[in-house]
Amino acid sequence: MDSYKSIFSKWQQSFVNRIKSEAGSRKIDFNLFDAIKRSSNTRTPFDDCMIEYYHFINSNPLSRNDYFKYLDSYTKGKELNLKFFRHDTDKLREYYAKADKAEYQPFNIEAYKKYVLFMMLKLKGFYKSEYDLLFGVIKKDGREYNPLTSIPSVLRGELPIKVKEYDIKRAYPTFIDSLLNIERKEDVYSLIDKRKFNTLLNIHSGSKSATIEVVRGQLKAVYGDRVNEVITDSRFNTKGGLFKELVLLEEKAINGFVKTNNLKNYVRLHDGVFVLADAECTNLNIEPVEFAIKECIKPKIINDTKTFYQFNRLGKLITSPKQYADFLEAEKFIRVTEKDNDKVIIFKDSNNVVAPINHKTDVVPFLKNNINELLTDEVENRIARESTSVIYGAFLLIEPKPLVYYSDNKNSFGLPFKNGFFKYELGESELKQTDYKNVNGFFAPHKTQSIEFNYDLIDESVFETFLKMACTGKNPLTQKLTDEDLQTFDSFRYMIGYLCHNFKDSSFSPAIILSDEGANDLNRNGGRGKTLITKAIAHVQKTLIKGGDEFKTNYIHNFADLTKDVNVYILDDVAAGFNYDAMYTNILGEISCQRKGSAAQNISFKEAPKFLITTNWAVRFDENNVSTNRRFFEYKLTDFFNLERTPKMIFNHTFFEDWNADEWNRFYSFIYRCVADYLVNGLTPIEYDKEYDNFIAYFNNDSVLDEFERVFQIVKKQRHGFNVSDFLTVYKDPMNPLKYEKYFHNNNVKGLMNVYLKYKKLPFEYSKMNRKWIASKVAVAKNAVF
Repeated sequence: MDSYKSIFSKWQQSFVNRIKSEAGSRKIDFNLFDAIKRSSNTRTPFDDCMIEYYHFINSNPLSRNDYFKYLDSYTKGKELNLKFFRHDTDKLREYYAKADKAEYQPFNIEAYKKYVLFMMLKLKGFYKSEYDLLFGVIKKDGREYNPLTSIPSVLRGELPIKVKEYDIKRAYPTFIDSLLNIERKEDVYSLIDKRKFNTLLNIHSGSKSATIEVVRGQLKAVYGDRVNEVITDSRFNTKGGLFKELVLLEEKAINGFVKTNNLKNYVRLHDGVFVLADAECTNLNIEPVEFAIKECIKPKIINDTKTFYQFNRLGKLITSPKQYADFLEAEKFIRVTEKDNDKVIIFKDSNNVVAPINHKTDVVPFLKNNINELLTDEVENRIARESTSVIYGAFLLIEPKPLVYYSDNKNSFGLPFKNGFFKYELGESELKQTDYKNVNGFFAPHKTQSIEFNYDLIDESVFETFLKMACTGKNPLTQKLTDEDLQTFDSFRYMIGYLCHNFKDSSFSPAIILSDEGANDLNRNGGRGKTLITKAIAHVQKTLIKGGDEFKTNYIHNFADLTKDVNVYILDDVAAGFNYDAMYTNILGEISCQRKGSAAQNISFKEAPKFLITTNWAVRFDENNVSTNRRFFEYKLTDFFNLERTPKMIFNHTFFEDWNADEWNRFYSFIYRCVADYLVNGLTPIEYDKEYDNFIAYFNNDSVLDEFERVFQIVKKQRHGFNVSDFLTVYKDPMNPLKYEKYFHNNNVKGLMNVYLKYKKLPFEYSKMNRKWIASKVAVAKNAVF
């Protein structure tokens, strides 16, 4: 039996023979391509229709339909990226579910080709009644079943001709209301879901678990007391009983519409008709129903996300710098500009979070991962070839932006969390949560962005408890803290707030030093909790940590790896005698980042980080060095925690690593309170006995102290004072066995003597003119009797 294909094949044979004859061609293998090429002036309208069909089908039109493309790939084992799907993803998943059934393919290419030819012949006026058999057209019980009725709705718009549809508005509800003489003002579908309504009308006594009472009960919301007139016993007990009555009314309305509007070329689809887009139907009211027009029958586009390539109608792959640039910008790639740097710098932005991308090596794999095709080889080869040319040109097309990271102001503090940006304003009682689009500036990738934050005003975080223990030397769970203890704890809280608040005040921006109470220059006690504090800061702001032995104050490349997104620069465990004075320039001004092999880049004071320094050694203090004292604030940790009693032993878990969501909320809530109180109170220095620090730093060994005091007891008796040479002469006495220990020498005696005299409060003064220590004159009360 002939199929619809015979229509085209018979035309093709006739057309080729006719054109070959008319053209007088002697070519033996004269084919359809030759005939099309030689027939531009001799074609009939039917020829044009067939040629249009031929070209359209051979352009692989379904490849441009997302439903077909995605389902075809899915059934072949690869699920394409829904990010690029332009239509209703829920509907697509319904098709996926159908395809999951054994050997079921919702879309059939042959059925589609038949549909296209059927529609073209019908709407262009070339259809013949004998074609019904070839296309399988059946008219039964008031309905017509044709290629249009059997094609999925999402494929109907894939035609070489523009069409539109006229269909009955609310067909079944209107017919039923007409039968009952109901004049309704409200829309039936506002009372009941459309799909549910149609399902209820089709339920009958043979349906599984169906009862007439249940159906009537569901429809009572629409028809009230007259529901029994809709779902009669006869209709319920007859499969399709009500449906058949409604279909006859539907057919009558369709026929009335066609006749009234004098339609010749149309295709019926149940309660509607398809016509060419330029056909005009002016009579839309066919009692008792009204027809509505659908200008576009293609699936509604609800997602316009584009990829970086396309295939034209001939199947040719098309790429360009503009396509790449548009795609990369849509994916939130940004090109940034930096002072003193003319290189192309690309960042990836997500919720204002920007991470640097190596555009020479990372962009091509990113593009590869966004190829949305079943077979990817052609596109992969293209992007590999164009990586250094066309794609690089795309980077240049991206409008550059200055790389400005978010910064707190003098009276505010904010952090980026997974669920939004949370900001505190000085004087406000609550945090403000806002979308990232409302925040000025970018954020570097950070731990906070993976946290769902909810402010906790009540519960104390374990970090807060730890800090009380570390700074006061007491356990607040079992010991009462004195007012002095609480004052010390407040000073530590303000220090935490200062480091977490990334605003920098040019008039006051000291470095913070964390040291150990009772430290000296001989024993490294450690284990006091300094590392936990630096880790806590790192969980709030981006930090850069350098080991104390890595940072050489006179090394030109110290800041080679410093970038603008770093807010706190941590020098961890600096050595005894670290040259704090050498940090002045970096604390007070801009930082010159001398990167190896390239020109230096300067980071301005406002963008430069704050400094946090930790040490296990005593920090020497010179009361005459005002500059140093103003630029460094020291905070000493007690020996509550030590190598024998660690935070893990006290709290039975590892800080940060073992925390759950609630504990993270308590921690960040505490940080907000620290910053809020810092904004009110500022940094409050803690008064320490630095004379003691200096003394134990220099005299950290009992043997050294004993020998120093022995020599001092001798030289102090010299009537006219003593100098360094006098001290060393006594120390290096040939009979002194300790002279071989080399405790004292020309470079350290003066410093040791000054510290010793000051700490012991002895009445000696150093005379610069004589370079001697001379006993101070002390007034002596004379004995009156004597």
